[in-house]
Amino acid sequence: MGPELNEGGSPAVTLSLRGHCVETAAKQEYRLLTGRYFEAGEAEAPVLEKKIGLLREFIESADFAGLRASDPRLSGEVESEVVIFFREDGAVGFAVS
Repeated sequence: MGPELNEGGSPAVTLSLRGHCVETAAKQEYRLLTGRYFEAGEAEAPVLEKKIGLLREFIESADFAGLRASDPRLSGEVESEVVIFFREDGAVGFAVS
């Protein structure tokens, strides 16, 4: 899902929120990418490693209850997409559309 790497070479992951919240979508994508990693070739593995690391950090650091309460798009009530990325300061950021 989404772009492999953003302009700066950092990973970016796009999550589709259709009927479930951002936490569920992030964990599903993490499992999907982890499974793909073990079957990946040399060219795809480094990109997958970066995306898996990004998702792991997002899952471990996000206040999902707060995110769900802050925006109906993040709770899954409204269909949306969330792009997760590393900000310039190294912290995980996201954008909702």
